[in-house]
Amino acid sequence: MTVEATNPALFINGPNPFYSQTDEDHFFAWLESIPAIKKVTGRGRDLELIVERPIDKESLRDLIALMTRYEVNRRPLKPLCDEQEDEYFRDGGRYWHSAVYG
Repeated sequence: MTVEATNPALFINGPNPFYSQTDEDHFFAWLESIPAIKKVTGRGRDLELIVERPIDKESLRDLIALMTRYEVNRRPLKPLCDEQEDEYFRDGGRYWHSAVYG
């Protein structure tokens, strides 16, 4: 799956399972607190995120952290990482790198 720079939609699988209602509430609160995330729509277990493009590096780092914490597939983040000029997003030694580029 690819996301073009002009396409604000990012499709991800939601976490499965949530371990409590509070766990689910925290996931969505964190996701919706990320400044570049403009809208979240559920489609069954999947989520459509409307992302401000280009995404700022702090928002992308938070999105990577959230998806890592909840063990969500991070491969859909590759186009967002590729758009970044910051070397952090090309560093193969980062904890998340293989999950995005692997």
